[in-house]
Amino acid sequence: MLGTWLTYAGAHTLGVARCASFKHRLKQVDPTLDAQFAKTLARTCSSGDNAPQPFDATSNDFDNVYFNALLRRNGVLTSDQTLYNSPRTRNFVNAYAFNQAMFFFDFQQAMVKMGLLDVKDNSNGEVRENCRKIN
Repeated sequence: MLGTWLTYAGAHTLGVARCASFKHRLKQVDPTLDAQFAKTLARTCSSGDNAPQPFDATSNDFDNVYFNALLRRNGVLTSDQTLYNSPRTRNFVNAYAFNQAMFFFDFQQAMVKMGLLDVKDNSNGEVRENCRKIN
């Protein structure tokens, strides 16, 4: 289960985070952040809370660059960097950083597993209008 969850986190190889999601790490610089990367994040936030920061250098490509960024302490979100900092998940991060084919295979398997989950609707769960808030 832990490996599947971590594999889903690899979806952060695509897209961006908004400054509002990580600026708390910059007030008193998070010691898990690389100092130069913290400066990069601060420059992003100088444009405001909605300023986008890519999760990795190839934010439009599905690859393992996200995991390599974690090795360099360049995780944008606290939850990203924790994947490398935690002894429970570090080996997965290392494996995916060094073996893109393994990440691709595990991600594929995780997506198949997710597709087998029952969809929640009506009185059997809640479909949120905004995924950040309970309806």
